[in-house]
Order: sequence, then C-alpha cells, then structure tokens
Amino acid sequence: MLAQGATRDVSRPDLLLLAALLHDIGKGQGGDHSEVGAELAGTMLDRLGLSRTDRDVVVTLVRHHLLLPDTATRRDLDDPATVAAVTEAVGDHDTLDLLHALTIADAAATGPGAWSDWKAGLIADLVARTHASLAGRERPAAPRLKLSAAGSGVDVKIEPADAGWRITVVADDRVGLLAAVAGVMARHRLGVRAATTETIGARAVTLWSVHPLFGDPPSVDRLRSDLRNALGGAEFEPLPMTERRVAVVPPRVSVAAEASQRATVLEVRAHDERGLLHRIATALSATGVDVIAARVSTFGAEAVDVFYVVDGTGSPLSPAVAEAVCVRVLADLTQ
Repeated sequence: MLAQGATRDVSRPDLLLLAALLHDIGKGQGGDHSEVGAELAGTMLDRLGLSRTDRDVVVTLVRHHLLLPDTATRRDLDDPATVAAVTEAVGDHDTLDLLHALTIADAAATGPGAWSDWKAGLIADLVARTHASLAGRERPAAPRLKLSAAGSGVDVKIEPADAGWRITVVADDRVGLLAAVAGVMARHRLGVRAATTETIGARAVTLWSVHPLFGDPPSVDRLRSDLRNALGGAEFEPLPMTERRVAVVPPRVSVAAEASQRATVLEVRAHDERGLLHRIATALSATGVDVIAARVSTFGAEAVDVFYVVDGTGSPLSPAVAEAVCVRVLADLTQ
C-alpha cells in the first residue's frame, strides 16, 4: 500500500490508511464517485465505531481526494478565491497534511503518467498557501515574473525546466497575445502545461511551461525568433487541422461558477490535438476578452484547459457576455 510510506509524516497514520482504503469506494455506483464514496465511507466508519471526529476526517479525505490536484492544475493559485476554497474544504492543518499524503499515494498508485515534478510542485505550493491561510497569515506574495517589463518591443527568455522549458515572454499588452504565442508553440510541437500572465503598466509578462510532444525540440534561437516575429505581426501558414480517425466526445465549454472574484473562469474540455490551445485562444481573442491567466492540463487524450478572462475594463464578464463567449469558443472547436 503506497500510503504506508507516508505514515511517519502525518499526525494520524491510521486515518490516512483508512482513507487510502476507502477513497475510490464510490466508483461504479453512478454519480460523482467522491461524493458517493464519502456517503458510503461514513456508513462503514459508523459501523466500525470510530469517534465522530475521526469519522468526519476520513469522510472529508474521501470526499476531497481529488481537490488538491484538480485545484493546483486548473486554478490560478494567485487568486485569493483558490486558496479560500481549499481552506474551507479541509478545515485544519492535520487534515490538509493527510490530504496531501493521500494525493501523492493516489497518484503514485495510478501510474507514472499521473505524477510529475511539475504537478508535485504546484500541489506543494497550494498546500503551503493553504497552511498559511489556516494559520491566519497573509497569502504569500506572488513572485514577480523574472524579466523586466520596461522598454518596448518583444523580449523572450528561455530556461530549461522539468522535461522541457520555462519561457517568459514580454510584449505590449493586447488582446490576442496568448493566441499568438500558443500558435508558435504548436508549430514547434511544444505541449503547454501552464501559462500565467501578469500585466505591468502597458506591458504583459507571460510565463509558459512547455515540453516537446515528440522528437527533438527546436533551437532556442529559432523559437525566440519565431516568437518575436509572431508578436511583431508576421504572417504564418495556418496550422493544419488534425485528422481524426475515430469519433470523439464533443467538446464542452462552461463557466466555473464562483471560482474567482477578479475574473470569469472558463473551462474547456476537448479531445487533445495539435494547436488546440491556439484555436481556443484565437476564439477568445475574437470576442474581445482579455486572458489574464490560464491553466492547461492533458489527461491521456483529453485536454482540460481553464482561462481567467476579463472585459475591457478589467472586470469579470456579465453572465450574458460569458455565455456568448462560451458559445463562440464551442462553435470554433466544432466547425
């Protein structure tokens, strides 16, 4: 049992092992297996005679055993609403540590594709921020992106990272910036794990985490040149459409209600293919909304991409505008 390796690191190893045993008990029962599993676990633990406090901790772990990976990979950790939601769900430091240990054990049991240094780092960051919130401390300040926003034109910094690169792009802020950079990544067959944007004055600083999908990656000089050309308005050949040999489930575009107070959060679920992020970002730019942050994840052949968008005044979208944006993106993905 993989959770056994963490029993020396948590305050209640017995509750960790119970949660590891029961966390997927709701699968195959219909509905959300986490919620169904929490109900079943509660009944079983009552029969085992656990104290009410211990029972509630295990039920919380079963109900929220996907909370940390889902939040870390699909939400902006710099948004106060993200940490607030996790803080409310876990309730205390010990439960948070148990949930962290359960998350690692669950991913390790699933297989090597379910865990990476990148995901581990995001989850550890989220856990640290949540501990700070539970202790009543101020949320750690977001680190400034490591490239000066002063000056003009396009500046690009490329650094090696886990199985790929960390690319920082600085350019004049404008609608369509995300789409332009995503197009260059797709042309070089680079998969995008995450993209975060910070606006400083009239300049946008965008941090990308990318990895080669297959083959050798392009040279740093070539990638830098193409990024500068794309952001300078150069024309490129359209990306070829992916030929699908099998039917896939239609894409879905929705609003994640109450996920943020500073932006509207759009979630796009679709079959992963070359240029998908570019197509989504292009559709978003066509509506005139501004993408201030993005989280991009791929699970097997399925992509779950999340975008924090605001209107021209920097405010969340109205419900009517948000619905119109969802309709436009969905139409572009299904044509």
